[in-house]
Amino acid sequence: MGGPLKRIDIPDILTQKDWDKKKGAIAKIAGKTGVGDAMKAVDKAHGAIDWKKLSVSVNAPSNATLDDLDSLLDEARAEYKRSVEPLRTQLQKLRDLAEATAKRFKSNKLIPKDSAAHAEKVAKTADQLFVAFNQSSLGDKIVDDYEGMKDAIEKADKVRAKGREILEKYMLSLAKKLKTAKTVSDYQDLWKEDIRGVGTQLPKMPELKAFLKDWRNISSQDGIPETDEDVKSRCKEVMAVLARMDKQMKAMA
Repeated sequence: MGGPLKRIDIPDILTQKDWDKKKGAIAKIAGKTGVGDAMKAVDKAHGAIDWKKLSVSVNAPSNATLDDLDSLLDEARAEYKRSVEPLRTQLQKLRDLAEATAKRFKSNKLIPKDSAAHAEKVAKTADQLFVAFNQSSLGDKIVDDYEGMKDAIEKADKVRAKGREILEKYMLSLAKKLKTAKTVSDYQDLWKEDIRGVGTQLPKMPELKAFLKDWRNISSQDGIPETDEDVKSRCKEVMAVLARMDKQMKAMA
C-alpha cells in the first residue's frame, strides 16, 4: 500500500550519550573504540535526510499528472542516493566497530560481561537499521508511495473520462432539442432531462468550473421561459453557453 513515508528515527541505543553511559566505566580501560564517533557520524548523516523529498505523495500537487509523479519519483530516488546511502555506509561502519568492540570486551576479563553484551546489542541494532534503510525496505516504500499516487490519478482520470462521456451525450442531445424547441412545454421537457443532466455532470469537471455559475442560472426553474414567445431567445442563450463549453472541452482534449 502507498502513502507518505514515515520517518525512521535513530534509537537511543545508537547515540553517543547512551553508549558512554551503558558501555561501563571499567570498559574504558580497553582504550578508544571509535564507537562513539561512529554514532556521531550516523546522527549527522541521518539529520541530512530530507524526508519530504522521499515522499512522492507529500510533494504531489492537487492536480498532479503522471508526468509530475515520474519527476517526483526521480527526485525521491536522487534524495535516497544523496542522503540515505551515506547513512547506510555510516551504519555499516558502526556495526563493524561495535562487533569488534564486543570481541575486545569479551577477551578482557576485567571488563564486565554486560559491557560486551551491550556492544553486541549496538551492533545488532545498527545492522537492523542498515537493513531498514536499504532498497528492499525504504526504497520499496518510496516506489509504493509513487504507485499509490499513480493508481489514484489513473482512477480519477477514468472517472473524469466517464463523466466527460456522459456530459457530452447530454450536451449533444440538448443542442439538438434546443434547435427544435418552440413551446414552453418543449423547453420544460429538455430542462427536466438534458439541462439538469448537464448540471449534474458539470461539477465533476474541474476544468469547466468557469461555467458553473451560468449553468446554475440555466438549470434553475426561474430560467424556464414563461411564454412560448420567450422560448426561442432562451434557447439561443443556452446554446451560446453550450458552444463555449464545447470549445473549451475540445481545447483540453
